[in-house]
Amino acid sequence: MADTMAENTEKLDSYITDMLALETHIHMALASQTADLDEHSEFTAVLVRIRTTCETHVHALETLTQRRAQNIGGISKLVKKGIASAFGLGAAAVDFIRTEKLPKNLRDDYTAISLAYIGNLMLHTAALTFHDTEVADLARTHLNQHAQSMMAMQHAIPAATVAFLASEGVEIDATVLPEIEKTIRAAWN
Repeated sequence: MADTMAENTEKLDSYITDMLALETHIHMALASQTADLDEHSEFTAVLVRIRTTCETHVHALETLTQRRAQNIGGISKLVKKGIASAFGLGAAAVDFIRTEKLPKNLRDDYTAISLAYIGNLMLHTAALTFHDTEVADLARTHLNQHAQSMMAMQHAIPAATVAFLASEGVEIDATVLPEIEKTIRAAWN
């Protein structure tokens, strides 16, 4: 029985460290992106809000892993491995983001947030199967916040695409944005 509990804890800890690495990666990429967002400052507020959400998640996950390491032991190797991985991914993402234009950055941000959402759903599921309500509750909070971020991004991306095309001198019809809002709502209903 003790071996099973230890195995369950180890499994859950791997989900936690995966989320810590991913949230750290997203936070670093968004921090760099918002620092470089001069041309289209109307999108800064959305990105700063999402970056702050990720920063809060990183802090909560770091606190959780530290507490679990003190109570259980053994998680510190996983955390170090996850953080090292995140820093490697983050550095690559920052280099990538600086060469892309705003709509593509937002598309990639949406993809990363979607990955964090589903990762938190998996963490929530694993925690519930192991009857760890603390981790399950934290993961549920994080996935709800990522769902809100994804919704905000869905509304920002069409406007960013129109703004970018206009800045490129392409002839556009910006009056399509309300129609796109209807398309978004219909897709989720």
